[in-house]
Amino acid sequence: MDQQNNLQTEKKIGAISLSIATAFFLTIFKLSIGFVSGSLGLIASAIDSLMDVLVSSVNLIAVKEADKPADREHLYGHGKIESLAGLFQSLIISLSGLYLIIESLRRLISGYELSHFPIAIGVMVISMIFTFLLVLRLKHVLHETESIIVGTEMLHFTADFLANGGVIVALILVRLSGWSFWDLAVAFTIACYILSQSLKILRKSVDELLDRALPQEEQKEIEEIILNHDSRIVGFHNLRTRKLGHQRFIDFHFEIRGEENFSRAHELTESLIKRICERFPGADVTVHFDPEGGE
Repeated sequence: MDQQNNLQTEKKIGAISLSIATAFFLTIFKLSIGFVSGSLGLIASAIDSLMDVLVSSVNLIAVKEADKPADREHLYGHGKIESLAGLFQSLIISLSGLYLIIESLRRLISGYELSHFPIAIGVMVISMIFTFLLVLRLKHVLHETESIIVGTEMLHFTADFLANGGVIVALILVRLSGWSFWDLAVAFTIACYILSQSLKILRKSVDELLDRALPQEEQKEIEEIILNHDSRIVGFHNLRTRKLGHQRFIDFHFEIRGEENFSRAHELTESLIKRICERFPGADVTVHFDPEGGE
C-alpha cells in the first residue's frame, strides 16, 4: 500500500511541476504580447496562466503534505490538505474571473483599439499547442490517481485551451470587422467559464471536507458485495463511506448466521475486505462482524 501511495504521489508531483513550468512560460509569453497588442482577451488568458502558476505552486506543496503517512497527531493521515488546497484554489480563480468581468465592462464603456494582430495570433497558437500537450498528460495522471488537485489542474488548462482558441477567433474577427467588441466578448466569456469551474472545484472540496458519502451507485455496489459474498452473511448495518482524493474509506458491521467459530468468522471478514478492495483498489476498509440480530 505504501509503495502504491508513493508511486501515485510521484506521479502527481511530476504532473503539477510540469503544470507550473508550462504556465509560467505561457504567462510571460502572452502577457508581453498582450500589452503590446492591447488585447484584453490575450491579457485575460495571461492572467489565467498566472493564476495557474500561483495555484499550482500551492497544490504542489499540498500534494507533498497530503500524501504523508498518518502519524501520532494525524491518525487518519493528511488527505484533507488536498481538499483545503482545492478550496483555496477555487477562491483565487473566482477573483480572477471577477476581475476580467469588471475590466471587460470598463473597456466596453471607455473604448480601446488593438494592434499587432499577426504576432498576437501566433502567440495564441503556440500557447494552444503547449496547453493541449499538458492537458493530455494531466488527464493520464488523473485517471491513475483520481486526485482532486490533478483534476482541478486539468480543468484549468482545459479552460486555458478553450480560452486560447476563443482569443484567436476574437482577434481574427476584430481584424476583419474593426470592431473591438469581439475581444471583450471573448474575455467576458472566459471569465464566466472560469467562475463556473471554480464553483465546481469549491463544491467538490467542501464535499470532501464534510466527509460526503460515496456516490449512490458505489454504495449500492458495496451493499451487493456484502450480501452476495457468502451465504452465512444475512445482513449489515452502520455502513459509512467517504472519499479523500483517490482513497475511499468504508466501514460497516455485518451479521453472520450459524458461525460460532471465531477463526472462521475472522477468515470470512478478511475475505470480504479483500473482495471490496479488489473492486475499489486502495480502499481503507474497516469491518466488524456480529452474530445474526446483533448490533
